[in-house]
Amino acid sequence: MKCLRLAILIGVFFNNDCLFSEENILSGHPRESYSDVKNIDEMEAALRDSLASIERHSFSRGWWVWDRLRCRYVDGGRKDSSALRVLRAVFRGLLLDRHKKLEEKGEGDLLYIFYTSLTGDRKESTLNVNGRKVFRDVHGGGYHGGWGGAARMRIYEELSSQKMLSAEEEVRFEEIVKQSLEPRFIDFKKKAQSANNHSFGNAGGIALALDLFPDAPQADEARAWIDRIWKNLSEFGDWTEWNYYPYGPIFLHGLIDIAEITGRIDTEKELINAVGNRCLGFIHGGGVRGNPNCGSVVRDDLELVYKDPWNYGYYDVETSARDGHFWYRLAKHYKNPYYLWAAEQVSLGGRPLNGKVSKEYDSAYERRFAWFIERDIKPKIPEGGAKIGLLSSLKNKIPERLYLNRDRKAGSAFAAFFLYPEKDEHLDNVSGHLYEYSVSGSKYLHTSGKYNNVYSGKDLRGGGTGEESLDLLLVMHNRHQFPLHPDRKGDDRDFMRRGSIKHDDAFVIAENNKFGDSYGRFAFDNYYGEGSRWERRVVLTREGFFIVLDRYRGGEILREDYLAGPVWHVGFDEAVKEGGQSKNWFDFPPLDNAWWKKKKSRALLISHPHSKAKYGLIKQKNSQDTSPNVTLYSYRPVSSLQDEYFLNLFIPYDLPVDSSSILKQTKTHLDSMGNAKIDLGHAGIEILIDESWSVVR
Repeated sequence: MKCLRLAILIGVFFNNDCLFSEENILSGHPRESYSDVKNIDEMEAALRDSLASIERHSFSRGWWVWDRLRCRYVDGGRKDSSALRVLRAVFRGLLLDRHKKLEEKGEGDLLYIFYTSLTGDRKESTLNVNGRKVFRDVHGGGYHGGWGGAARMRIYEELSSQKMLSAEEEVRFEEIVKQSLEPRFIDFKKKAQSANNHSFGNAGGIALALDLFPDAPQADEARAWIDRIWKNLSEFGDWTEWNYYPYGPIFLHGLIDIAEITGRIDTEKELINAVGNRCLGFIHGGGVRGNPNCGSVVRDDLELVYKDPWNYGYYDVETSARDGHFWYRLAKHYKNPYYLWAAEQVSLGGRPLNGKVSKEYDSAYERRFAWFIERDIKPKIPEGGAKIGLLSSLKNKIPERLYLNRDRKAGSAFAAFFLYPEKDEHLDNVSGHLYEYSVSGSKYLHTSGKYNNVYSGKDLRGGGTGEESLDLLLVMHNRHQFPLHPDRKGDDRDFMRRGSIKHDDAFVIAENNKFGDSYGRFAFDNYYGEGSRWERRVVLTREGFFIVLDRYRGGEILREDYLAGPVWHVGFDEAVKEGGQSKNWFDFPPLDNAWWKKKKSRALLISHPHSKAKYGLIKQKNSQDTSPNVTLYSYRPVSSLQDEYFLNLFIPYDLPVDSSSILKQTKTHLDSMGNAKIDLGHAGIEILIDESWSVVR
């Protein structure tokens, strides 16, 4: 039973050798369908007993999978009655029976199903409730425990409306809900009071509890808190958590939860769609994905996705199915084909340009999106093109990201930069870094900010020490070994970028020419020292060639003591050798590929040579949320109040093309005024970047 209980703890019964055979009534929950189950009485009883027997389970993440089963049952027209029986078994086993057992121990009044503002909810996993010990995942969740609150309440609402619970069970659950909202568990003026994953992830369950039990304790305080955190969202016009996986979908589900229950889904639809459209900008049809903070790699085993598209997402991230289900819910509310397209991209990976997919893919789509198929709502690709993604697009209109692309179709080239200079609590200051460059279903550049700059004692936990782990222009004191930036460790730390840089909102530009090529530029002031400035100009051609031109002018504080150069994190294989390099070019594989990518591809990085430049690569420990990579770099000394220019060119190519022929025919030119010219002889393309830009074929 050990393996079975472990599976229950995380909320899903996986089909594997550790469990039982397929025919066993305890295996494979939640199943694709329960319509053919003949022994549903036996299954319900056995599942309930198994769940009731476990000592601990996740009150935060463990309930999301059961809520998707509820959604599938409801959106399927409530035809699969056995699915409702399974939900009842889950509800009884994990909540009602748990409460009864705790009651027998004299601890029934210590069970709570929402979040708590008490201390001891994180590392210690033990809370003090009026001098009594309460254990996380035994008596309830910690501060994250309310993330599953909305799921629990929705399942209860469905069971109750269909008279699936006894009168005694109804009374018992009402008791659990009301004691969970008592002041001994929650002080609504403590913890998160702004719009983030904590507050919104927790608020959905409480909002529904107040709707179903309006006389609950602290009802006025709870409603005031919900109004307060929503006001924080509406007054700013957005939320500011950059750590998309896993926290983004937690916030966004909470957004829908609160909006549904309080009626804001209609009255605040302009704000909700503004947030939705900002997140829609993160997604393209290339079958790969970058984020400012995490790797978001394609899942190796897509059979899991095709077999169970409700519970496995295309990207191998924490609680991967939550992202697709957010887009599903938003698309359903607003009958929006763009949101449906986003749901398909993150759930199944999207379709190639020719539209041909396997039978398994088609089947998974039909099962996952049956509600939309029945209503003839089809996915539609959102408008593409180079643009400045805005934070708080309705109010503050803050440049947050820079997108370069001709369109968002499958295979089109895509590049994105993060611009907003405000640090989030979950993330180091990632401002200015390139977080994705993808061409034809291959992701060539992507770095991670999450878990960087994190130490356990003297040992680094992340994949670098912060700024060196980002694809940007790095500036370092020459006492340090470039690019090993000691921005959190040691006595001689360089804090000259972190928290001081300012984005020049007036400088940023994003545009396309009539041929589908893209151009963008941005700049940061006080970039490593007061008075310093970094400007980056980039061209992404419709074929996917990527040109990056940096201008750096150091402030007086730099004197003659600093080094500067661009840093890139690229895919690693045995062909990439570590060590110092005399050459100004590197050849490397993609970090990730779309499911439909058939050809093997690689890319060249060519740095325009400079007499003082040094080149190299380092293979570092990678962060837990990004693919193995190597740090490519070139650098040279910089001086105060002098302009320095750095030109880099990325050329993707498909094997068996010989990269040496590309190198021979590619020429770069850069003059002292920063005017750049690239001749791609192998492709017959000339690219100019100065005060204007052009691509000539």
